Amino acid sequence: MPPDYSGKRFGILGIGKSGIAAARLIQRLGGIALLSDVKSSEQIGPVVEQLTLDGFTLELGGHRRVLTEKFDFVVVSPGITLDRDWIDTWSSRGIPVISELELASLCYNGKWIAVTGSNGKTTTVTLITDILRSAGIQVQSAGNIGKAWSDFLPQDGNSVFVIEVSSFQMEHTHTARPSVAVFLNVLENHLERHGDLITYGLLKLKLAANCGPEDVIVYNADDTFLSEHCRSLKATKVTFGRTCADFVVHNGVIYRQHSQSAEKVFSGSEWKLIGDHNLLNASAALAVSQCFGINDSIAQRSLRAATPVEHRIEFLGMIDGVSYINDSKSTNLAATVTAISAVKGSIILLFGGRPKQENFSSLGDLLGKDLKGLIVFGEATEKVKNELPDALSIEYCSNLEEALHAGRRLASEGDSILLSPGCASYDQYQNFEQRGIHFKTLVRNLK
Repeated sequence: MPPDYSGKRFGILGIGKSGIAAARLIQRLGGIALLSDVKSSEQIGPVVEQLTLDGFTLELGGHRRVLTEKFDFVVVSPGITLDRDWIDTWSSRGIPVISELELASLCYNGKWIAVTGSNGKTTTVTLITDILRSAGIQVQSAGNIGKAWSDFLPQDGNSVFVIEVSSFQMEHTHTARPSVAVFLNVLENHLERHGDLITYGLLKLKLAANCGPEDVIVYNADDTFLSEHCRSLKATKVTFGRTCADFVVHNGVIYRQHSQSAEKVFSGSEWKLIGDHNLLNASAALAVSQCFGINDSIAQRSLRAATPVEHRIEFLGMIDGVSYINDSKSTNLAATVTAISAVKGSIILLFGGRPKQENFSSLGDLLGKDLKGLIVFGEATEKVKNELPDALSIEYCSNLEEALHAGRRLASEGDSILLSPGCASYDQYQNFEQRGIHFKTLVRNLK
């Protein structure tokens, strides 16, 4: 049974997807929610009027009421970085500070799968969801992909939820206990918020902190951080990777490793997704499939039917012999390097946006080797100029449209123009989806 929040007061920071979903769940469970945001009504948009009509109290232009009034819980949206003083204030008054993910997990007693990592989350969530659905399991994906988990609750425990989880969501998640936790990789990402790789990685691993032997963690055995830190966890462990693992990717084929032999499970020649990294994502999905006792033939059929996720190494077509590929989801350098390795032939890379705390000097090693050209746009231009001062073959542009046309001038038949920005989109776009949609529109207009 879900909790009864009748008469309980919740202060919710952030009037976005997760904040609104949390408020509506609280209302369905009898609670009272105050939604608070530093933005104005005009900045937030028409949803303000709808929330008011639905009986919610709103605080706009600041968080004074959430900081001063008495609440039973404070729910923090993942996009908000809290001052330590705020947390201390609520703690001193005995008010728990939780995430929307934590709230949802408290309201659901069925099985759920959490998928996290620096790169590959959405693709892996999609593969897992499709395999489970093919096996006749009632399943729904949520979290960073599509709707917030709270949008689907409360409900009975007959469904399996596959939740895409970010490090931001884990900052105020304390008791969540997934039936299966999948850890894809831990790479330098969001360090401007988390400070260092250890802090960032340990936030991810909080997902498994409450798991016991009856739960399962699936992790990448090739990842140094995960390999070191997952061994001590209490949950049952299943690994995937390129060498020593339960599921091994070798020469484009996924094998299940037995004590004395290896069993072929799936070949990359059988599906539409590009790149060896996607076979690693598929091996993680197959590990989850095994946890649910799903026959390999069902999982294989599902993988063969898989299609690339939008904005993730998405082939847009060919114009005048030049291929155009949209990888707008790439928001860190590691994702860009993965995309470059996945795309065959001569590549002109469109790279840029709002840079994170990463060093871009390694891009210079790719010029002339993996890259025919590098076009940098947006706020990243100054950082690349500073870190690659001697790279004369880099072209700089103010925005994506200029970068695309610069790439087109450089391209010849057989080349690929790859948008894999390696940076956040917030300098010129609301999110990576908007950036990818703009790129697709620009490419369409070239025809």
